[in-house]
Amino acid sequence: MKRHLPLCLVLLTAAASAASMGACSSDNGGDTGGNTSGTPGGTGPGTGSGGAGGAGGDTSSTGTNGEGGSLLPTTTTSSGGNGTPEVCDGIDNDNDGQIDNVDVGNDGICDCLSIATLGVKGNAGVGDVFAAWLNDRSDNGAVNLNDAVLTPQLLAPYQVIVAQNLSQIGRAYSAEEIAALQQWIEEGGGLITLIGYASPPERTNVNSLLAPFNVGYDAQPILPKTGAVTIPITEWTAHPTTVNVTAVGFDNGYAVNGDAEVIATKEGLVVARAKTIGDGHLFVWGDEWITFDSEWESLQNYQVEQYWLNLIKWLTRETECQVDIPDPQ
Repeated sequence: MKRHLPLCLVLLTAAASAASMGACSSDNGGDTGGNTSGTPGGTGPGTGSGGAGGAGGDTSSTGTNGEGGSLLPTTTTSSGGNGTPEVCDGIDNDNDGQIDNVDVGNDGICDCLSIATLGVKGNAGVGDVFAAWLNDRSDNGAVNLNDAVLTPQLLAPYQVIVAQNLSQIGRAYSAEEIAALQQWIEEGGGLITLIGYASPPERTNVNSLLAPFNVGYDAQPILPKTGAVTIPITEWTAHPTTVNVTAVGFDNGYAVNGDAEVIATKEGLVVARAKTIGDGHLFVWGDEWITFDSEWESLQNYQVEQYWLNLIKWLTRETECQVDIPDPQ
């Protein structure tokens, strides 16, 4: 199935309230505050499939009346370009073999990228540098799906989904929802899961989403920090997600078990695994501190921004929205 809207990263709610990204360990979850500009809606003037339109937009997957929305079709076409400059329209305009590979700011994030989040961020930390970073580098912002029921129609517009704290959705995911997410990944979607909010239901829910791929989080929390600084993860496998990354922080997360490539370890414990599934990608990270301000701004020996640039690029379909990541400064 061909899909994927060219959107980007402002954490707003498709079926619930708006939220921004970020999290912290030893956390009971909490509402995600922050960016609230817009709800998932239909396209703007003209025809095309639904996307993350402006507030009040039609939420159907083929709507045409999203007030304030932009013409962002969910279908993508690898042909039909006429050699003109690339724009976010689902077409390979310049005939270079890449759809919507636009990065005007040369910051390593595709301007056309469509990202959503599940669940909510933690509330033990402060700040939203991660969300602000995403918003500064994208055209339309990330849609926070929060506790929305997962269906093929809901998931279809997105290229990358970040699963945050899933303990606050008030229910377990159904078999139909799990199957819808599995299908979305197999058809080219990229999912990254985070954990470490210290609430058992989040582990139950995220493990249910991971079960079809024979991957999951262990039950015992690991690697709690003993001081003010998180535990540095420094043992990496050579992989597209680890290029130019030597250390990122970890605190009170969970080991990642199962049938997937080992990406990072600490003291013999696996803290990250990656897996290609059909045309899509799955990345399972054993913590959530890579979304927290202190890891981005205070610790110069951590390459958190580089890590996220690598992750987003690898999770995105190989023929869509692939842009160059700038060399580290």
